[in-house]
Amino acid sequence: MEKREPRSSFVNVNGVRLHTLDWGGDGAPIVIVHATGFLGRIYRPLAERLRAIGHVYSYDQRGHGDSSPAPDTEYSWAATMLDLEGFITAMGWSGVRAVGHSAGATAIGSLAAERPDLISRAVLLEPVIFEAPDAPELGWRNPFIERTLKRKRIFDSVDAMYSNFENKPPYNTWRKDILRDYCEFGTRPTNDGRRELKCAPEIEAKFYETASDFDGLGRILRSTVPMLVIFGARGDSLGASLSGKVAQRLKHGRVIDVEDAGHFMPMEKPEYAAEQAIEFLTLKS
Repeated sequence: MEKREPRSSFVNVNGVRLHTLDWGGDGAPIVIVHATGFLGRIYRPLAERLRAIGHVYSYDQRGHGDSSPAPDTEYSWAATMLDLEGFITAMGWSGVRAVGHSAGATAIGSLAAERPDLISRAVLLEPVIFEAPDAPELGWRNPFIERTLKRKRIFDSVDAMYSNFENKPPYNTWRKDILRDYCEFGTRPTNDGRRELKCAPEIEAKFYETASDFDGLGRILRSTVPMLVIFGARGDSLGASLSGKVAQRLKHGRVIDVEDAGHFMPMEKPEYAAEQAIEFLTLKS
């Protein structure tokens, strides 16, 4: 498959200068929305495959990648959904197909419920959802926030960051080229020649702090937009799963559980994720 660099540009949405990537392709637009703490650039294998069925775009969420920080310091799941709404409308689109990972998937599923005119079909890879604001699956939140705030943010080089991560969970299960892209494009050079994370741990932690304030599950379940929801069966997700009884409440979609995959399935099995997305996004009904 031809590899070419995506075209970079910016669009102003809700007071934030969002960095966008145009991956090319022919046909109606397809939007990829990344997970918290990452950036659109590392979903290259997925974007390149999706070019076969449409014109593919991704963007960096507020405070992530090369997008600007939020001027009002608002970092919440609601803001993520509203930025997606703003991005689609700023581009002059409607009825787009969308693929999201983790909180990016939750944003897509939620916007599909609020604005079904903007999203026609959606693939949600490991959406982070909770049964209730005090749900037991939110037990990860406080220790996760503390761990995030203590995260190493400056590395001697891209190679040093890669070496630090390649044998550590959760990165040790990632495909190596995707991890390399994260180390290169997820950091920026410092004045002394080292590399610093583009998404500051304080910003990432704010998204986790607001997790229980957003009813992503309720929105996804009431959406009338066709959805394919894919979970890794390893059971290391941050929230609940749509499998089992909850899946029965999903009236306009279906759920797949993938063996030998976890929350970072798009990084572990990008070809599989792409194949499932292509099949679903090309269905007529």
